[in-house]
Amino acid sequence: MRRSRLAAALTPLLLLPALAAACDGGIKPMQPGWTWTYRDTDKDGVEFYEMRRTLTAGGYTDTYTNTDPAANKPPATQSFRCENGAHINVTPPSIGGAEISKLVVTGVSFPAPNLWKPGYAWTYVMTMEGRKSGFSAKAILTFNYRILAREKVTVPAGTFDAWKVELKGNVDAHVSVLPIRQNFSETQWVVPDIGIVKIQRANSSSELAALKKSP
Repeated sequence: MRRSRLAAALTPLLLLPALAAACDGGIKPMQPGWTWTYRDTDKDGVEFYEMRRTLTAGGYTDTYTNTDPAANKPPATQSFRCENGAHINVTPPSIGGAEISKLVVTGVSFPAPNLWKPGYAWTYVMTMEGRKSGFSAKAILTFNYRILAREKVTVPAGTFDAWKVELKGNVDAHVSVLPIRQNFSETQWVVPDIGIVKIQRANSSSELAALKKSP
């Protein structure tokens, strides 16, 4: 009994290096002790969020927490699974306030590191089903990515050599008989071994304000 309990206690510790090796493609590092602080700016002002990464059995979860207690906003999470060096987002977004009960994903969110080069393009699709106020809801989200260039980018946390990535996507959804169709776009700057350091949209932006590399 003692031996089995000891083995159970040690198993998570033994798995951590393996999980980190499976997920760390050199783009988003698997560092549970690190803290990424982001500055979000939009028409309503500026907010700061701390992001921490937790390893899971098949990937990892990023948790975003507003640094202002007065904001009274609950933490938001985004989970990924790892396959052959690629990272796949498996957290459905909110579509018209519907409760999502089924999610099917195809493609990847972050491709394997050997594929990162100017001109490389990939597509990621989320197909979702759920309900809102007793009505059925369905949605297809399509994300089309293209790597534009490798360039220097300066954010509050410093100046980095980053991949510049263009994202163009669309939403095709129905909540009951109400259609929801929308296009969206943004530009991302992604730094190997750090992750996303900047996102620029038409009316908002997110920038890495600080990175604390705790052991």
